[in-house]
Parts: sequence; C-alpha cells; structure tokens
Amino acid sequence: MKVAFINGSPRKNNGITARLLRVMEERLPGCEIVRGWEEPCDALLIAFPLYVDGIPSNMLRELIAHERGLPPGTRVYVLVNNGFYEGEQNAVAISMLRNWCVRAGLAWGQGVGIGAGEILKREPVMKMASVMARGSLKRYRAALDALAGHILAKEGGETLYTRPGMPRALYMFGGDISFRVSAKKNGLTKRDMARKL
Repeated sequence: MKVAFINGSPRKNNGITARLLRVMEERLPGCEIVRGWEEPCDALLIAFPLYVDGIPSNMLRELIAHERGLPPGTRVYVLVNNGFYEGEQNAVAISMLRNWCVRAGLAWGQGVGIGAGEILKREPVMKMASVMARGSLKRYRAALDALAGHILAKEGGETLYTRPGMPRALYMFGGDISFRVSAKKNGLTKRDMARKL
C-alpha cells in the first residue's frame, strides 16, 4: 500500500506537524511512504497546524492545485494539530478538508484533531515528567494508533479529538511560563510585554 504524506506546515520539517508525520510513519509498517503529491497512491495523509481555525494559506493553495489531478476515490486522512487545549478546536479545519474531498471526488477516511500540540515539543522531557504529562502522550498515541489502523485497513473512521491529560489551568500555566522564558531569551522584559501598541 502506498501512502502519500502531505506536510502542510509552513515550518515544513521543523515543526510539530513533521514530528507527527514521523510518528505516523512508524505506525504504518509495510506501507510505502512517499512525500508530496507527485505519485499516485492508495491514500493521502494530510497533516497541518491550525491557523485561525482553518487551513494555512500554503496548504490551501496546494489543495486547490491538486483537487482535479488525483485519482477518484483515493482515500484521504487528515491530522490537524493546534496549541489550544482542546482538539475540538480543529473541527472547522477538518470539515474544510472533508468538503474538499467531496469537491475533488475523493473518499473521506478520518480526521484527527490534536489539542495542545505544543506538548509534543517537550516529549523527551515529558517521558520523565509527571503522570499527567505521560497521560497526555498516551492519549495522543491512542489517537494516532487508531488513525494508523484505519489507514492500514483502507477504511474510514469517526473523527477523533485529543486533549492533554492535565487540567486546563495547569496547561495554561505551563504555556505562560514557556512564553515568559522565550520572551526573556529574546531580550524582552515584563514591562515590554505589558506595553500596549
């Protein structure tokens, strides 16, 4: 089975989307993985980060350019990640891809919305971290395993959404600390961050 991985992230190989695609490749043993739109394939796995509750503009251009050139009935699976707590925040973007499938004459496979995707940047640290952090990784892995199972079976599945295995307030607190550390590394003070533009 040939599966085309489409990385719709503007960061291409340096972001969470690329990491998720590498994880998915490990979960598809025996499949020939190709990257990009060029070769005919049995399935497409389109992955991208959420931008303003939708598809990044670079990905939208690619979808429009390729909507008429794909073999009818090719099954499409979608993996969307965001920095919000809730994976459900990806619902609109997943619906956009589902509608694109109808327009392009392709078969819908499944959508997975990953919430709090920024946690995946910290995965090596989290493996040693708290039970809650490890619980987050377990939830992400379960969703990716389900997606891989449907791809391998060449069947569709219901849309899945994940969120971290920690309280929302703790996730927000961690994000705030991370933001402050990043600001400090870039030479900003608390006063700079509080300034109104």
